[in-house]
Amino acid sequence: METAASCGTSRFADHRRAARRGLVCGALATLVCALVAPMAASGAVAGPVPVDRVLVISLPGVAWPDLDGADVPHLRQLFDQSALGALVTRTAGRRSSAGAGYLTIGAGGRTESDELLVGQAFEPAESYGSASAAEVFAHRTGRRLDHGLLHLGIEALIAKNAAGRFDPRLGALGDALARAHVGRAVIANGDGPQRVVDGSIPRSQRSAVAALMTHDGFVPEGDVGTDLVIESPGAPFGVRQDPDAVMRAFDQVWRPRHVVLVEASDLVRADLYGPFATAEQQRALKLDALARADALVGRLLTRVDSHHDAVFVIGPTSGRGGGLAVTALRASGVRPGLLRSATSRRTGIVYLADVAPTVLHLFGITRPAKMEGQAMVVRPVADNSSRASRLVRMSRDGLARDTRTTPISLVVVVLGGLLAASALLVLWRFPRGRIAVEIGALALLGFLASTYVAGPLNVGRSGNSAYWEFLFLGAVVFALACKLAGRGRPYAPLLIALGSTVALHLGDLLTGAHFEFNTVFGYSATVGIRTSGEGNLTFAQLAAATLFLCALIVWRMPSRRARYCVIGMLIVTLAVMVVPQFGDDFGAALSVFPAFALLAWLLLGHRVRLRTVGFLAAGVIAAGLLVGFADLLRPPDQRTHIGRFFSQVGRGGFDSLARVLRRKADANLASFSTARLMWVLPIVVAFGIVVWLSNRTPARRLMSDTPVFRHALAAFAVLVLLGYVLNDSGVSIPALMAVEFECVAAYVLLQEGASSPRRSTESAQVPLLR
Repeated sequence: METAASCGTSRFADHRRAARRGLVCGALATLVCALVAPMAASGAVAGPVPVDRVLVISLPGVAWPDLDGADVPHLRQLFDQSALGALVTRTAGRRSSAGAGYLTIGAGGRTESDELLVGQAFEPAESYGSASAAEVFAHRTGRRLDHGLLHLGIEALIAKNAAGRFDPRLGALGDALARAHVGRAVIANGDGPQRVVDGSIPRSQRSAVAALMTHDGFVPEGDVGTDLVIESPGAPFGVRQDPDAVMRAFDQVWRPRHVVLVEASDLVRADLYGPFATAEQQRALKLDALARADALVGRLLTRVDSHHDAVFVIGPTSGRGGGLAVTALRASGVRPGLLRSATSRRTGIVYLADVAPTVLHLFGITRPAKMEGQAMVVRPVADNSSRASRLVRMSRDGLARDTRTTPISLVVVVLGGLLAASALLVLWRFPRGRIAVEIGALALLGFLASTYVAGPLNVGRSGNSAYWEFLFLGAVVFALACKLAGRGRPYAPLLIALGSTVALHLGDLLTGAHFEFNTVFGYSATVGIRTSGEGNLTFAQLAAATLFLCALIVWRMPSRRARYCVIGMLIVTLAVMVVPQFGDDFGAALSVFPAFALLAWLLLGHRVRLRTVGFLAAGVIAAGLLVGFADLLRPPDQRTHIGRFFSQVGRGGFDSLARVLRRKADANLASFSTARLMWVLPIVVAFGIVVWLSNRTPARRLMSDTPVFRHALAAFAVLVLLGYVLNDSGVSIPALMAVEFECVAAYVLLQEGASSPRRSTESAQVPLLR
């Protein structure tokens, strides 16, 4: 007996050592994937050869849907010859103005704007109060200039951004062009009327100068004077752009090795006039301004040599309607296709911060390290004729998604409250309703999954009623399918539901994150924080579902083989989250690693000591540093946000790191006043307290008799805390994790409550396949 027992103990110890080796090897494999995958990523498509001149045509306030029904033949012809993209116009805030957009273009990074100052650009001889603009500029900067264009608000704008969340270098594009001896000119005047119509609208609307000014607020050539506008009683504010004056100014500056920005300034006035007009009149004014802009584009293109010059259409803001702004690039060597950049990592989408690096690339100038954006590249598409309509749909889908986030979040809160209340009623007084409530718990998981499936199926394009019908029908079908598939096995439906959730998200991340884009709990380019890989709210659901699935498998199938398989599942999920080609979610990986490692450690039978906590912390730090430094080895235009973050911290040191941490902290704290999902948390906390204190529920017995539940809750607590702290989606992350916890807890409590409370949990363990 002693020999047999000692042999059994020895074999068990061998298994534990093997498991530990497997865990270490798996973690190393995950790290290797994180290191090697960035190095193996495909490079950017070759861009155009250096050009002689660049014409930048600015269409402020024009999103892709605005072109539907517009009379713009010259723009459509230009788009047919160009690479197209949907331009994300988000700057430091969620919604940006034309001024903030131009500042971001000029800085090559996100900026903060002051609408009273950003439009204050003048020619030296123009009056500014009782003095000339040149005199005011000299008083403010110490420089006296008698030519070019002067931005009088430059010092205040620099100070505002230095104290802001991103610390860009205003005028970085102009500085780089000036060092390369490339001429710069701006032709724009979006001023309103002589009399003040509304005090909230600054009279001076010349922020286009900010796109090409140097760090000291100077553009050497151009025209922003009142000679560019003429009176027109039918136009917004009674004035409109004079195309003849624009062309005269353009002909004076369109010379070799120059970049010239021409703004269709009537679009600025049409957008500013929006609050004073009906919706129908707003659309009519926008179409009229677009028609005049198109005529101006037609005249400008007659001056362009398509073999040596580049034409770059940009929208510094998408206007009051929101959406994705237009952008197009035509140059020698650029074939019609769709634009993308390392910033977006999604074909068809680029950012305002990418405009400056692209202009520099057209001239063959190296992008300054301070710039946040990356040069755009072109990806070919099968059908060039459908590119514009594709971008229109993308913009509309994003806007529709954004309008549904709040109502769907409220529905999740209501469903969570109903599930908690009904589960308590069944546990206390109405045991016959158990099956219905179990189906409800599964249906809530199915509701979350249905929001993702609705995206690629384009259900939302059929209207809100069809969208909501799909979500609720999908939730019910999901729950009934799980029940039917797990018929006769009490916990199989829950395992199937959690497994389906994990499979849905892992499969999607491995195949291009199609379920993430323009879905409620994914992301949209119209919001513009992220457009590729794994979103924060998906991380919350995937991580929590994986953790609970693994714990339930070990509980229902108590064998060493099951534990090894579960640890492998944790490693695979972590790897998919962190690899740039798949999840590319650095914050999620840092949150998941210690939680998953803790669960694996406890499942292997180890105790948590102080040195265990130190080991996990050291592992997180080491993994983060190795992945970041590996990403730095890639070319700058191929780095992910991880490498760009490390590069930024390397340049700016502790100040840059502190700025990033402060930005994330501000976003997390602000989420308590904006995230509707946060109301799930008090519901779930109250549910947990009640079931723990009540003698009518098996909660205490389960925690006492089943160690794996204690392990899972400890890992879940780590996941919730780090998920909130290390990501910038705030309280929504723990809220969604709490929703999945509630579904699992309600289902397990109802199942266990239906059995004899005196029965030992260990004796009640039923293999999944029995």
